[in-house]
Formats: sequence, structure tokens, C-alpha cells
Amino acid sequence: FIFGFPGAPDDARRAAARPPPPAMVAPSVVVFSLKECPHCKRAKALLDYLGLAYEDVSLTDYPEKRSDMLQLADRLTVPQIFVQGRHIGGAAELQELHDAGKFQERLDASPDDALSDPRLHRPNYPPKPVAALPEAPEEPKIAIGSESLEYPALVKLLIESINVKDVSHTFSTTKQCFTGKDLSDFLERRFQLKSHEDAVLVGDSLLHSGVFGPADGATGFSEKGLFRFQVHEASFQTALNLARKWCTEQGCVSDAVQNPMGLMKRLKGQLSKILSAHTDDNGMVDYIAMGEDPALLQYELAVAELQLVNLAEMEPTTRRAFVINLYNAIVPHAFAKVGIANADLSRVAFFDGVSYLLGQHSDVPLSLNELENGVLRGNRNAPFHLRQPLGSGSPHLAAVLDCDHRIHFALNCGAKSCPPVKWFTSEALDEELRVVAMAWAEQEDNVKLDLAAKTLWLSMIISWYSKDFGSSKVSSAANALASQHRSRSPTPSCSTPVAKSMTNSRSC
Repeated sequence: FIFGFPGAPDDARRAAARPPPPAMVAPSVVVFSLKECPHCKRAKALLDYLGLAYEDVSLTDYPEKRSDMLQLADRLTVPQIFVQGRHIGGAAELQELHDAGKFQERLDASPDDALSDPRLHRPNYPPKPVAALPEAPEEPKIAIGSESLEYPALVKLLIESINVKDVSHTFSTTKQCFTGKDLSDFLERRFQLKSHEDAVLVGDSLLHSGVFGPADGATGFSEKGLFRFQVHEASFQTALNLARKWCTEQGCVSDAVQNPMGLMKRLKGQLSKILSAHTDDNGMVDYIAMGEDPALLQYELAVAELQLVNLAEMEPTTRRAFVINLYNAIVPHAFAKVGIANADLSRVAFFDGVSYLLGQHSDVPLSLNELENGVLRGNRNAPFHLRQPLGSGSPHLAAVLDCDHRIHFALNCGAKSCPPVKWFTSEALDEELRVVAMAWAEQEDNVKLDLAAKTLWLSMIISWYSKDFGSSKVSSAANALASQHRSRSPTPSCSTPVAKSMTNSRSC
């Protein structure tokens, strides 16, 4: 320690000679990442190998930073890497720069002004507790004899054990059914019940539990009656989330969905695993094999929980994100269950017919057409339709949203030309829609400019949904390409090219 009187000459000399405190220097490399992302781990492993310090902005710890990443990188995926404040891309781009010997050049470049942008750095507060995804509700146990089984396990056992067949009558055929006697015989034998009468009583209890229902119009259980498992009944009703009745006369599996977006994300994770198991190296999905996968049955039983979701009760931004995610999950589910519609007319029937039941107190399901054109597009007519999707008496009118034309760049109808499936959040939906719109506009199949002919060619989607984009060709083109302008408010000049449609750019 050095003691002295304030203002003494020696103190002044020592103060002048003392080096100034080090300035806070922003890291030259910033990585936006998720903790469990393998590509993020690969990128950070390369930076560690190179001995470089970097700032890791974890979207797991700070999910609110996702919006900042979207604004800065114009990309939805992670990792997103910045060097000296300039965006270089993801893990692949980092590896390419390193392999080409050009990464050091980026490091040695003078810092961009963006390096001091607070959006590019971690917040100065500790991470907030991350809410875990809601767990699946506890399954009620169904007691048969001395055993107690959860609903999914019992349904799986019965489907695998009971002879389900088509039964022909004089003038009709009852499809995918079984006789009451087949069921009672199996129950008595499998669960070693004391009497056949006990087996009949168990069959009646399972009927009222919604495991199966009458296929011949009967009101109760009898050994002569024909019955159909609820999981098979869903195919006849087209509401694909009716493989299980979430609420029966004996009560509901759970009473309410407190976090619809969390539920949807849990279901998406379940569906993604099934899709991944049946996707080849070229990205092609074997939907026939997917439809036969036992894991799909478990998904169908789980997705029945959406019967409790009421769209009208959601805040509009959350509702829009939820419906986009739901739509993108229904399409592959339907492909696996009812097949892929290829011809134009069969595609119209597909999107009008495939539906989910939403709302505990509604018995009116919402089709893909009604979700897209009714809820998301402000109840506007779909292409090739003469009437509004939701009629004046529809119980779902309260869920209708104002139209945001960017939803067309987020919905995936299953065609090759559709945008890739992304997860959309309520927290950063505006930026997410802007980024997918920009990605759509960057594809030559969607946007093509002929400067010599002063002609702008646009996807047929702009023509089909012209009301969503603008009142004229020029305004439609401007709105469709608005995401290419960081200001988000492009103003066409006096030499704006004429907009035309490309008929072969999208098949849905």
C-alpha cells in the first residue's frame, strides 16, 4: 500500500504514470446457440480447437434473445455466428471458412459497428428459469381382473389381440369391426376372469370408457353386437385427433390445457421422432411405413389432448403461432393415415376433409382449409371455393384472425415446393414470419427477375391469394417482397417491373 496526502506531487506523478483501467472489449466472435444442438456443439468445438474466446449467447438460457438473432442474422436456425460484428452463417459456413484458410482474415478485419450492438450480446442479468414442457397427463388405470393397465397399453393390447375385420350384410358392409363375443372371450381368457358374465361386464365398462363404440347403431354392449375401436373410428370421422375421446361420460383424462403452446411443442417433438425414423438420406418420407409404425398410435392417443384447446381463448399472436404449428403437424399425420392426395380435385377434398377437433364444448372439427383460410386468413374464400370456410353459425368464428400474408411462407402443405417446417413462437412471431418470407423470396422458383424485359415473375401463390397481398399487381409484388427490405416498408419506384405469375412454382 502507498500512503500519501491527497494532492501531493508524488501522488499526482504516480496517478499519471498508472495505466488506465482496461476498457471493456466486446468478443470478436459471438455464437447464438442452443445447449442440445449438435451443430452448435460442432461450431463451438472448432472455436475451442482454434483457441478462440467467444461469447456464447444461449437461447436455452435466454429465449428472449431469439428475436435479436432473427433481426441480426435473418435466419431461424442455430448456430448463427458473428465475427467482428459481421454475420458469417452457421456451423457449415464456419467450417468452410476454416478449411479455406479464410477465417483468420475475418478475425483480423476491423470491427463492424454492429459489434457494439447490445442485441449481439448476452443480457447483463442471469438466465431466468426455463419453463419445462408440460408433461403428459397421468393416465388413469383400468382394472381388469387382478391387473391394472394404463389406457394406451390396454388399447395396444386389444388391437393386437382382437380379430378386426369387415363384416358383410345383405346390402351393406360394416368395416373395421369386431363382435362383442370375440372381445368377451379374449377378456375372460387373457385376464383369467372368474366367469364369462364378468367378461361381459368388463366389455360394457370399456364401451362406456370410450375404448370402442358401437359400429351397428347399438346402444349397449352385447356379444352379438358389432363394435369398432375408437382409434379406428377416427379414420371414419376424418378428425384425426379422435383416436381417443379425451372426455367420456366417466370424466376427462385431464380438465384443461394450461399451456397450449407447450403442449403443441411436446407433440411436435413426438411427431418429429416418428418422421425422422421414416425419412431417407434424400429427405423423402415413407408415409406408408410411418402409418404402420406402432409409435404413431401412441402419438394419436397423445394428440387427443388437443380436444381441450380453445383457440378463441388464446391471445391473437399466440393463436396465430399455435395454428401455424398445428397445421404443419396435421399434414404429415394425415399423409400417414389417409394417404397423399396428388390430383388437384383430390387435394381439394383432402384439405376440406382432414380435420382436428378443438374445443371441449364443440363437436364441430376444424379442417385444414378452415384453419388456414378461416382462422389465419380472416375467413376468406380459399382458391376454387365459392363460400367462406366458416359459416355464420360456426362455433369457431371467435377464433378468426386478421390476415397476415406472410403465413403463406410458413404453412407447409406437403408439396416439395412448400416452405420447410419451422417452429413458430409467440414471443418472436413477427421476426420469424419476416425471415421465412425472406427465405421464400430468395428461391428462384418463387421470384425471378428479367431486367431486360422489365418483368418480375412471382409464384402462383401470389395470384391464388391476391387479396392477401394487395389490390394490384404492383402492390402485391411489393408486399410479397417486403421482407427483402430491412425497413419492412418497400416503396416501389416509378420503374417497378410488371408482376407476372409462374404457374409451375407451387403445387398446393
